[in-house]
Amino acid sequence: MTSIAPLRGRQYVEDRISTASCTRCIGRMLNLCGALDDGQLLELGALGNRRRWRKRDILFRAGDPMSAFFKITSGVVAVVSRTIDDGRRQIVALRIAGDCVGYLETEGRYTFEGYALTDVEACAFSRRRFDALARQYPVLAAATVEALASAQKQTARSVTAIGQLRSTERVAYFFSDLHALYRERFGDSESFPLALSRSEIASYLGLTLETVSRSVGKLRKRGLIAFAGDQVTVLDVEALCEFASFEP
Repeated sequence: MTSIAPLRGRQYVEDRISTASCTRCIGRMLNLCGALDDGQLLELGALGNRRRWRKRDILFRAGDPMSAFFKITSGVVAVVSRTIDDGRRQIVALRIAGDCVGYLETEGRYTFEGYALTDVEACAFSRRRFDALARQYPVLAAATVEALASAQKQTARSVTAIGQLRSTERVAYFFSDLHALYRERFGDSESFPLALSRSEIASYLGLTLETVSRSVGKLRKRGLIAFAGDQVTVLDVEALCEFASFEP
């Protein structure tokens, strides 16, 4: 397993959630917030705060008391599990704008660790106060269950598929999966930001850094993907998905 570069301790800037910030938020119509009318959204906003982290800041640690969960409004968060044998971290899921992180807990403590792969903004909600509002508004409760189930399903599908694929196919699946996610969430585009380093991709896919680099090179030579800065462009969506055995 490839190790992940050292992270920064939990640090963030916090301010109140405002009507203006909700109106401008790209996550307004996604998941939890998308199920609410404007009045209900105001009540939800009154429960939380908007927080901002810099790249590599830790949002929450596994085993720490659960103080809040987060709906991401911009940026990318890695959900991380520690291996039992030597304490190294493995990325088990990626969450982007519109997704929730930190909601799952065990006896009031975070089950996983979350850290910022990019600069991140998120709305932070007290689980206790949020659940009380969800009991008041069944539409919010239903949206919460749907959002969590969708995230779990995506993670389970990725883990299952990746475990059955060879190395270059795993990397192709990774890019196909991200492309489909960004396209569904933000519109019809063949390009999307790549927030992970090669070593973080290796951690996520259970490969070595060298294997990931070789596999990326093969996909580029096949004319399937191209890079420009931190942007990835899928040049042939159908061929990439077919190579990765990916079904959008």
